[in-house]
Amino acid sequence: MLSTNLQKQAQEDIEFKIQNIETLQTTILELDDQKLLYDTGIIKIETQVLEDLNVVNRSFDDVASAYEDAIDSDCVSDLFWRVVDFQASGGADPDDYTLECTRLNGLGYQPTDRNLRSTSGIGSTVAYVGTTGIVSFYPINQTFSNLFEEEYDTADIITDPYFALDRRNRYGLKIYSEPFDKDIGDTLVGEFIGTCSIGSTFITVMQPVGSGLTFGTNQVIVSSGKTSVISQTTKIVGVGTTTQDIRSIPSTGIGSTGVVVNILTIASPTGAAASAPEADGTFVSFRVLEDPAGFQTGGRKRFDIPFDTDPFTPQTISIASTATLGTGVSVYLDNSGALSNPRSWDQNLKVLPLDAGGEPEPEVGAGQAFYKLGFSHAPILSGGARASEGQRRIVSSSSTIFSATLYESLSSCSTAINDGITNTLGISSTKETALKAQDGKTNILVESSQALRVQSVQKQLSIHGIRKILGTLNEEADKLESLQVVLGVTSITEVMK
Repeated sequence: MLSTNLQKQAQEDIEFKIQNIETLQTTILELDDQKLLYDTGIIKIETQVLEDLNVVNRSFDDVASAYEDAIDSDCVSDLFWRVVDFQASGGADPDDYTLECTRLNGLGYQPTDRNLRSTSGIGSTVAYVGTTGIVSFYPINQTFSNLFEEEYDTADIITDPYFALDRRNRYGLKIYSEPFDKDIGDTLVGEFIGTCSIGSTFITVMQPVGSGLTFGTNQVIVSSGKTSVISQTTKIVGVGTTTQDIRSIPSTGIGSTGVVVNILTIASPTGAAASAPEADGTFVSFRVLEDPAGFQTGGRKRFDIPFDTDPFTPQTISIASTATLGTGVSVYLDNSGALSNPRSWDQNLKVLPLDAGGEPEPEVGAGQAFYKLGFSHAPILSGGARASEGQRRIVSSSSTIFSATLYESLSSCSTAINDGITNTLGISSTKETALKAQDGKTNILVESSQALRVQSVQKQLSIHGIRKILGTLNEEADKLESLQVVLGVTSITEVMK
């Protein structure tokens, strides 16, 4: 009977495809085992490089700690008065200025309620009040310092946001990863900096639509760093767009006041807010993972991926940790000082002009160490008591030169405190000099690691190609199984007698 013969043929075709699938699955395991040899060499080399870099980074932390000792001993203060609001009298009476006691922060400061410089730049300045009562204006972070150079040209605007601070760029290994180099079982779609309100089911993606990330419903989303934002597994249930000012995000500042970005609706409300930047100047990163329901860990669909999976986009840039050594398609030494938040993007947009939809490469680095040089005076309230971070006082004045007593002088630091700073600075300088002196050795190690990675990447490209073939074979097998079901329907068998 025709239907019986067709069912038999379909079964034979299924068995043939399953045989091919099992052969390809075995090939993947063999290639992965061959790749492991290269990966072991890469990890061994990069472990040594990372330790050499971290010796210097830890010495930076020791210096920062020595400066903190001076603050703890009350011979240096890391607090200052900042103008955050003002009320114009509208007449001959003095205006009222609200000052807030603020702590030094190398990563940046929260925007203010009111900007004294212009209505177009609200929130972009730190209006620092000195001991003489004179107000100086600094950008709230490094991104806005670039904007200041274009937008402002006045004597009281200072484009360097790092007043009363010294800093060192940390050393790290910058990893570039692409979809094809994911290890078997890795479901990462990409990473981005985002914002949200507490208790909200909406997350704003702080990068332009079309810059490399493609979101879909049922993808899993998690927050990294500030894990309280999303403290339990939740999924994306909707994807929309909105217009957003993303100038505060590194590498996207200039000309980014009205950018179309994605807004994600998630299944569960957030447990904490995420700002860009946070109060301490950091940013909250989010990771998006593929829907686990579509990820097979066994059977004939083990390892398969859709045939149209892009092997190269999005590219994710991150800084190596001990857990991520050996990953990625390429690695480079980094001493840029850029923030260490991982970022994903479409690297193909780099070659396009910005006005034609191009995007600059996201700025990702090993970060910076900040030394609080601080002040020899501390903020005081109107009654003379010391001010604490966040406390406010109102000063009446006819200009932004205040005559009120705003600070008290501090006693000199002890010899032990000064020696601690001097000694740690000397040790740190020696260690950094030693690292730079062996630049040749470090570069050779990284180049050797990269040479091994080229071989590993070739194996991984082969694995990725085979996984796409598996996806096609499984799709064909699914259709054949559906055909078998149809051929078994009574109305069909009667026609095909």
